[in-house]
Formats: sequence, C-alpha cells, structure tokens
Amino acid sequence: MHKNEPNLSRNFKASFSRYTVILLAIIGISFIIRFYFYPPNIPLVTDGLLYFAYSSAIHQIGGLPSDWSPLNNGWPIFLSIFFTIFDSKDILTLMQIQKLLAVVISILIVIPVYFLCKKFVARKFALVGASFIAFDPRLMINSFLGTAEPLYLLLITSSLTLFLFSNKKLVYFSFVLVSFATMIRGEGLVFVLVLSIMFLIRYRKENLT
Repeated sequence: MHKNEPNLSRNFKASFSRYTVILLAIIGISFIIRFYFYPPNIPLVTDGLLYFAYSSAIHQIGGLPSDWSPLNNGWPIFLSIFFTIFDSKDILTLMQIQKLLAVVISILIVIPVYFLCKKFVARKFALVGASFIAFDPRLMINSFLGTAEPLYLLLITSSLTLFLFSNKKLVYFSFVLVSFATMIRGEGLVFVLVLSIMFLIRYRKENLT
C-alpha cells in the first residue's frame, strides 16, 4: 500500500503537469495568433468608440460624468483605471490600450472555460473545449473592436466555474463576479437569477437542517 503511494503521487504530478503544459501552449498560440492579426492602425468605431469616449471623460474629470452615460458603464469604468495608470494624452495610445485589454481578456477566457469543462468531461476533452474558445475567429475579431463582450464572457464563465466548486466561499464569490457582469451587460441579470435558483436548490437541505 505504502509502496504504491509514491508511484501514484508521481503519476498525478506527471498528469497534472502534462495537461497544464498543453493548456499553457493553447493560451500561448492563441496569444500569438491574435497579435499576428491585431490591427494597430484601425481606430475604434461604434460601441467601442462610445466606451472610449466615456472612459476618456472619467479619466479627464476624475469621476463619472453626470450629464451622460452608456447603458452599461462597467467596461468603460474598468478601462478608465488603465487610462489613469498610463496617463497618456494621445488618443490613439489610449485606443490601443482599450483594444489590447480586450484582446488579453479574450485570451484569459480560456482558463475558466477549461475548468468549467473539466467539471463535466475528462481533461483531454476539456482542453478541446478550451481550444474552441482560444481559436474562435468571432471572439478574436470581437476583441479587436475594444468592446465589452470579452470582459463580460470572462466574468460569466468564471462565476459559473466557481459556483460548481464545493467550497462555499467560492460559491459566494461567484455571485460577486456575476454582479459585476451585470454592470458590463444587463443580460447578466439572467445569470444572477439562474445562479440564485441553483443555489437554493443546491443548499435547501442544508437550510432545512
């Protein structure tokens, strides 16, 4: 019994290391592909430009503008933090910051998607699911627009993943993330409702006792 334990430990570490390396490789390749096709000279348009204008206003006045606001202002508020950190006066530089943040966040979605898939299927199939997100052309192109969708998807997938853990503190934190998602897009309220119902069903026996 004791002789087999070191072998099991080594096998577990080797398996964990192998899948971790593959996941990191997927993330790395996704990073390379995105920045190979990244269009640095194309300015922001439509919703991305609206978010940029609001973020710039926050950066300039040091607070939320009182006269106007996008319908969902979570993304531009998040952007304004980085605008303040870099504190650039150049419009194109700030636009690049916005687009690059969207690109990086779109890559990070791979991580919670992998762990979410791993809750239902074997690790090798979870890597397939993560690959679909990593190399999805629509998500890649969307990230170049500097819009709110990458951050919204990251928060939603992260909240769903944490909710499935047995640690109750992580379950509670999943509600924090999904509440932030509602600031990014109003559709996040649907996930708040869904998670609340699932929470009541999951812990109803515990509440009865």
